[in-house]
Amino acid sequence: MVSFFSSSSSSSSSAVPFSKRHLLTPRWKRDVPKGTEWVTNIVKYGNKEYAGILGKGNKFESPTEEDELTEVLQQKNEISETYVVQTSKEKRKTLVEMFFASFCLATDGYITSCTNTLNGGLQATYGPQYTHSIAIQNISAIGSAGMIVSMLFFGVLSDWIGRKKVTLAGNAIMIIFSLLLAGAYTKGTQTKPTADRYYLDDSTGTHYPVAPSSLWSYITFLRFMVGIGIGSEYPGAASWATDISKKLPPKSRNMWIILFTCSAIDVGFFLGALVVFIIICIVGEDRYIYVWRWATGFGALLSSFFFFGRLHVKESDAFERNRFKGKIPYWKALKFYWYRIIIFSIPWFCFDLSCYGFGSTSSLIIELILGDGAKQKQVWAYNMMFQAFQIVGSVAGSDIASRFGIRYSCATASFIQGGIGLVLYFCLDDLKKNVAGFAACFSLYQAIGNIGFGNNTLLFSSAGFATPVRGGMFSICSAVGIIGGLTSGYIFPKLVVTGGTRSTFLLGAILCLASAIIILFAPPLDQVTQQLEDKRFMEYLEAEGYDITQLTAHDYIHDQEKNVVEVVEEESVSELEKDCKVEVTQETDSKL
Repeated sequence: MVSFFSSSSSSSSSAVPFSKRHLLTPRWKRDVPKGTEWVTNIVKYGNKEYAGILGKGNKFESPTEEDELTEVLQQKNEISETYVVQTSKEKRKTLVEMFFASFCLATDGYITSCTNTLNGGLQATYGPQYTHSIAIQNISAIGSAGMIVSMLFFGVLSDWIGRKKVTLAGNAIMIIFSLLLAGAYTKGTQTKPTADRYYLDDSTGTHYPVAPSSLWSYITFLRFMVGIGIGSEYPGAASWATDISKKLPPKSRNMWIILFTCSAIDVGFFLGALVVFIIICIVGEDRYIYVWRWATGFGALLSSFFFFGRLHVKESDAFERNRFKGKIPYWKALKFYWYRIIIFSIPWFCFDLSCYGFGSTSSLIIELILGDGAKQKQVWAYNMMFQAFQIVGSVAGSDIASRFGIRYSCATASFIQGGIGLVLYFCLDDLKKNVAGFAACFSLYQAIGNIGFGNNTLLFSSAGFATPVRGGMFSICSAVGIIGGLTSGYIFPKLVVTGGTRSTFLLGAILCLASAIIILFAPPLDQVTQQLEDKRFMEYLEAEGYDITQLTAHDYIHDQEKNVVEVVEEESVSELEKDCKVEVTQETDSKL
């Protein structure tokens, strides 16, 4: 059996480089800073992640770590890396694979955006029957609940059966239940009031079509199932994209992962606002029942496109060569990665609490800023503009993250975003008098947010863990993040109603500043550490007494070593035969 484990040193972990701390006891303390490292590591790790404009992305803490990476890259099996110099055609093929593997995350942003439309459509169509029912809260929250359940289930499943199968299953669920949601009806449901059957709003005297309670239950169930489908995308798609990215040069990986994951979600938000705006222009503002149904149905078409595209993408070699054959030792993985899960999950929770909160109430905030006379077209036009600025921030931020590193990008952007949030809080009364000024500040607030955690939550939660357990560890971080989104559905609407729009910006600023501080204490997230994490995780498992023959990587190493031995033996035999022939020739010549 090939041994990766070197005997641990009894010296203090603070005197041992990070590249060897996974071999020290207690090994669960590997990522936790010691003493002054809580301060010094901010600069030390941050500078290691910084690539600059001309850098290649690889920085080493010592010559030993450089030798370690060189040895891994030179191995034919390439445990941690499958990167080779690619031709332009091969690179395009890799990027197309990443696109189909993960860009379906756009459906999350799209469906979340359409949930606001769904609520507005049901309210406009059925009036107090909907607004006075518990469904108005459940429909928004139940989708997030479905995502949380799905993330935890499919995250573990993606490490077991593979990323492709998980994402295809999630696609199928999204397609089926999005179509059912778009055409949701139950017995007794009306689309228009009739002379002999209608619901009367006593306060206004308006006649509404009748909607039985079964309709709300049915829509709530369908929204939950759509959330199940979307939730599979986070651990499955993000892990799949990260696995495939191993074929790309180190410096550009972060950029492409961001563009195909986080930017995809922002595109979904913008697409949701755009589709609603187009449908409103077609059918008119007074026919909202068609708006939410058509918009929801379009989500099924979006998922179908990626379903058929993924059928032609293979599971990544990086995953196939670094997976468990049977039972996955998640308890050992949790002991090893607990600190990372906490450091990654809390900022994700804060970001989703703010992002989803503003996303679900943005139209309400805009209406309050524009006044009672605002038209729906005008509201959705502003909403679409804000979503567009998120895409701009995400695309610009992808290059920033690849050059300046995750730590500095997140912290700097979040501090700036928090400052803008405070400006909006203190100056909102003046900005209300100048809608253009408010739009500029709020757009900048959204864009800066995406340069920071909006871009990097999926990145560090996937790239920060070893390949064999990436899906399971990622699912925990993402589930905590979505709990933040779920919480926002209850907090933000109440804040707007009770404290006004100013209170939402104060909360957003506080969350930004807290997240910026927390991420500074993250473990190393540089490219060298990412490339060697699979190897170090295997060494940790062996040090813990785990039989690493249960990993496919071990079999691959064994086969490669066997091939090397056979080649050496063949070369030795050939040399021996050559020497024998030379001796025979010399004897023959002497006789002649």
